[in-house]
Amino acid sequence: MAKTILRVRQGGIAYYLNESSTGAKNSGRRFILSRTSNFGKTKDGWIKVNSTEHQVLVDANSELDQFNACTSLFASKEQRPHVDRHHIRGMAGKWEGEAFPARVTHRRDATQNANNENVSRQVER
Repeated sequence: MAKTILRVRQGGIAYYLNESSTGAKNSGRRFILSRTSNFGKTKDGWIKVNSTEHQVLVDANSELDQFNACTSLFASKEQRPHVDRHHIRGMAGKWEGEAFPARVTHRRDATQNANNENVSRQVER
């Protein structure tokens, strides 16, 4: 689980420095600097930050210095886009429930679909 180490804001732009969790194969800590704009409504992307850059961001004296350091660091590296994993499967098609398990929708049909599925399983047995 990611842990937020630093959060600085100025106007509608905010930077978040997170320590991400590492797997069993990796040793050491990993840091990610994310940027949002439009008061958090738009996620602009993220970059990897090494431990030296992390220390520079954390050791800055004032919030303005931290914001300027985040801005320059974010501009100096190639940004990776934010990917919303919630919508990664795309639109439902005719194959739904055959090639992949049927989706649970988040509307009022969700309980109806779940109940129909449970009833059909009980009938089959």
